Amino acid sequence: MRPALILFVLLSACAPAPVYYAEGVSLAQRERDLALCDAQAFAAYPVRNQIRYRPRTWFPGTQTCTADGVCTMTPGYWLGGEAYTVDVNADARRNAGVACMGARGYARISLPRCPEGTAIAPTTTMPPLTSATCVWDQAGGVPVIVNPL
Repeated sequence: MRPALILFVLLSACAPAPVYYAEGVSLAQRERDLALCDAQAFAAYPVRNQIRYRPRTWFPGTQTCTADGVCTMTPGYWLGGEAYTVDVNADARRNAGVACMGARGYARISLPRCPEGTAIAPTTTMPPLTSATCVWDQAGGVPVIVNPL
């Protein structure tokens, strides 16, 4: 594994986890609400890709001469101009999803991830927030907001 990839994996394990939170709401209800809001946001703001181009920069040629007057010309060249794709509706779609979840009573918050080996009592509802509240990442499952034991 490349060092940059290893560093990314390690840092992402420590990074705060953004989640939708509403005390006492079940995880199943949160996932249903999230699916409905995502569907509404995609219906209102579908993917609309545009192809854009990075700016091009001209590097002029240079002339290099030796002490005996022999000159060499290096030609100029262009750099840049690569194409890339942008979904111009991505921000509006994200904002619509956040607004929809807010209208359903959720707040988008960031919580720390539970450290490896943290003792927790798994729950199906979102607990009250405390200074110890963290996000437990289930293997392949929905992130769960928990208060460690």
